[in-house]
Amino acid sequence: MRGRSVRPVDRAGGGEEAIRLTRCAGTWLADPPDAAEQARIAEAVRALNGQRAVALALHRDQAALDAYCVELFRDPIFDPLHIGPAIIQRIIAKLGDPPVDDEANTTAFSEYLQRAVLLFALPNPRRLLAAQLRRYLPRFTEAGDWRAAVAIDYSAFRTSLGNEVTPFLAQMTLAGLADYYDELPEA
Repeated sequence: MRGRSVRPVDRAGGGEEAIRLTRCAGTWLADPPDAAEQARIAEAVRALNGQRAVALALHRDQAALDAYCVELFRDPIFDPLHIGPAIIQRIIAKLGDPPVDDEANTTAFSEYLQRAVLLFALPNPRRLLAAQLRRYLPRFTEAGDWRAAVAIDYSAFRTSLGNEVTPFLAQMTLAGLADYYDELPEA
C-alpha cells in the first residue's frame, strides 16, 4: 500500500518553476504560499463543499461550463498565469508561428493551440499551474462568488489530473501567445 504523497513546496505554487512557466514574476504568485495562505486556501475548499447545488447546476451543461471558464479566465486578475515567454518561444520553435484563420481552414488555429498546450502541459507543469490557480479560491469564496469559485476548483482539478486541453490551459496559452507577440518589436 502506498503512503500519502506529500506535495513539495515548489509544487504548491510559486517559486522558480512558476516564474519560468508563467508571467507571475513580481506578483504575489511568484512566492510559494505561506502557512497563512495555505490555511485560507484550505478554508476556501471547505466552504466550497457546501456549494453542491451551484456545482450541480454548472455541471449540467458541460459546453456552457467550459465557455464560462474561458470567459472567467479572460479576466485580467488571471494575467500572472499567462504562459511565459520562455515556454511560448519553445512552442514557436517546435510548431512555428500560429496560423491565421481564414475561410478555407477555420480549425487550423484551434489545432495549433491544442498541440501547443500539449507540448508543455506535462504532469508537473499541470500540477503547478493547478496549484497556482487554486491560490485564487479564497478571493472568490470570501466574496461569495460561488459560481466562479466552483469553476476555478473544477478547472484546477481537470488541469492537474487530466491530459486534456482544458479551457484554463487553452486560455492561458492563448493569452501567453498574445502577450509574446504584443511584446515583439515592430518590424
